[in-house]
Amino acid sequence: MSAIQSPFVLPASEYKRDIDVFRHYVDQASAFLALRTGRSQEYCREYVKKNLKADGRFPFKDPAIQYLRRNENGDREKVEGTLGGYLAESVKEHQLIAPTLTTYYHPKVKKSLLAGFIDNRVSRRKVAKGEMFKAKMDGNEVLRILKDNEQTNMKLTSNACSGAHVSASTPLYNKTAHSTLTSNCRCTAGYGSANNEKLLNGNRHYWSPDIVKNNIIAIIQNTDYLAIDAAMTEFGIRHPSVEETMECIRYSTQLYFRDKAQHEQIEALIKKLSAIQRSAFVYTGDLYHLMRFNDQVVRDFITDLSSPTIPVEGVDFEHVRTCLWPRRTDVDFDAHRKTLKSANEDHVALAAQLVPSAMRGLKVSDTVNGEVELLLASTTEHVGSTVERYRNFIRAFFVTKNVPASLAVFPESIRRSALMGDTDSTIFTVQDWVTWYNRGKLGYDDRSSGVAATMIFLSAQTVTHILARMSANFGIEESRVFQVAMKNEFKFDVFVPTQVAKHYYASIGCQEGNLLAAQDTEIKGVHLKSSNAPRAVMAQAKAMMVRIMETIMAEKQISALSIIQEIADLEHEIRSSILERSSYEYFRIGQIKTAESYTLPPEKSNFAYYTLWNETFGTKYGMVPEPPYSSVKISVDLKSPAKIKAWLSAMEDRDLAEKLASWMLRAGKKQITTFHVPEQIIQSVGIPKEILSQVALRKIITDTTSVFYLICESLGIYLQNKQMTRLFSDLYAPTPKEPLKEAA
Repeated sequence: MSAIQSPFVLPASEYKRDIDVFRHYVDQASAFLALRTGRSQEYCREYVKKNLKADGRFPFKDPAIQYLRRNENGDREKVEGTLGGYLAESVKEHQLIAPTLTTYYHPKVKKSLLAGFIDNRVSRRKVAKGEMFKAKMDGNEVLRILKDNEQTNMKLTSNACSGAHVSASTPLYNKTAHSTLTSNCRCTAGYGSANNEKLLNGNRHYWSPDIVKNNIIAIIQNTDYLAIDAAMTEFGIRHPSVEETMECIRYSTQLYFRDKAQHEQIEALIKKLSAIQRSAFVYTGDLYHLMRFNDQVVRDFITDLSSPTIPVEGVDFEHVRTCLWPRRTDVDFDAHRKTLKSANEDHVALAAQLVPSAMRGLKVSDTVNGEVELLLASTTEHVGSTVERYRNFIRAFFVTKNVPASLAVFPESIRRSALMGDTDSTIFTVQDWVTWYNRGKLGYDDRSSGVAATMIFLSAQTVTHILARMSANFGIEESRVFQVAMKNEFKFDVFVPTQVAKHYYASIGCQEGNLLAAQDTEIKGVHLKSSNAPRAVMAQAKAMMVRIMETIMAEKQISALSIIQEIADLEHEIRSSILERSSYEYFRIGQIKTAESYTLPPEKSNFAYYTLWNETFGTKYGMVPEPPYSSVKISVDLKSPAKIKAWLSAMEDRDLAEKLASWMLRAGKKQITTFHVPEQIIQSVGIPKEILSQVALRKIITDTTSVFYLICESLGIYLQNKQMTRLFSDLYAPTPKEPLKEAA
């Protein structure tokens, strides 16, 4: 089934530009007045049009603007005009209009030379990614790396065009191109997040009373009531009451304001709506509230769509991979292979996730054995037939002119399903739907995973229509109206956000429709995966993250005490390592370079640590040759002249104290936060006791274990502060070591 035949989208030719702001204002203002006053819409329309004139009560003023326009020779010239005139001219000339209001020639007038280049890179990247996934499923790590590098190269060469656009030294320089690209991506990701919020959680960006009223009117003015009525009759959907409609509104407005007078005004407007208008407002693009007020209808829909089809009655399809199915001789397996090749790829991807026991570790395009293909083909056909059976339901509520409200200021919205996002992506959860379907239980069984996959499928399908409408309004040509898309890349079975932006850890069970043979771990953020802490510490942190996620997927309770005790033990180990064993395993390694390697003069660069050592500590612990050499960075608490004076005064070796005082006076040092001790010295004699006495132990412990505190915060355990006054090791003694057993 091709994309344009899907119930979730219209044919490409039906997506038309519609940005007549003035006409829509007149229509919607007239509808609002008609509802509030009881007068006819025709009377209200004339009233609005009359009073928008120059001598009216609220005359319309088209904003004056200045802009740059390229003339026939390609030179830019400053032009003055109005915003309405600017848009009208752009629409008339069929120009592309970016969210920044920069306009471009339509491809029929002047085609971009880069378009073909980017298209080529996109298609080549798709092929390379497919080969990468196949190699990953086959366990061919070398080929996977090669194909991953190939697809990354295709991406980077495409992205390089954007970088060249902002560099005046390149022939691709185009001052507006980068902002156009970025704003397009932000709109795409914004619509993706906004659609997920409304579709999956009924959450609308109702940050002010006016936005609520505007959205009510916009929806009831842009609804196909015949389609709504037919779908409600066919599927037994009931109309929401006035109270339920207000419940829907308050569910979103309570995140932003609680104004009794304003809610009374909104309720007065809702009371003027007919039953079918209330249904249009509450249910359009909002599967959550359809479920809230029609539980069984939506439950039947999700059950039908998430159910695998077993082509052999009474046979456990988990045995397909081991060929324990009775070998079928009455089935045309070639026909099923053709079915898979011609089917909607999104339907195939969903079907694969509905039969995980058979498809785990296989790429959906692989030929495995006839039974697996039979199972996948029959489930794919079932997905397609279910979607088709619910065509009227899908079209009436999810393929409309209405898109989520208030996208312009969506970055300030409060989210319920979108956990994280970036310029061109969004990460969202369907956990609430799995819990609802299981009547209060989360679950990590195949059935729950199928429901999760189904909700993700619905999210991806519904946003396609919204992005096509966005593309049409940008002026994108018909053949590319579906090119701007948001495809699901990862299915995280567990996703754990942290308090630091863009830092999370997750367990991947499925990538681009391919069920992985084993869970893959995704760790994002420098503080979670590439800290300055030793490798062994970071490996321990990763193991803790994996253990937490495995515990969740096993539907067991996480032991906060065991996690805290493990961190406390590590902190006690760091103390012992430094203070008792004089080890440097928890310090960072640096390098002292030659004086010529630094841009600063020797006395102000790290080269000064070489002269400091040989003139002071070197006379006692051993000299070092001229750099370069490796050093151990040791943080100390000598942040003021008073602390340095007290340190030197208490030093037993008075000769060393005098040498240090003399060197600091010459160097103008009034504080020391770090000593660079030659690694070869520590290897032979350990950390000098004079330095060891001033080690900033709590800072070293905090820096080394910071990743664990971030993990704890992701679990709701907060302890650390900027002053480092609280550590887990302050509260918990080290775990007692078992005594060595005597030999028999």
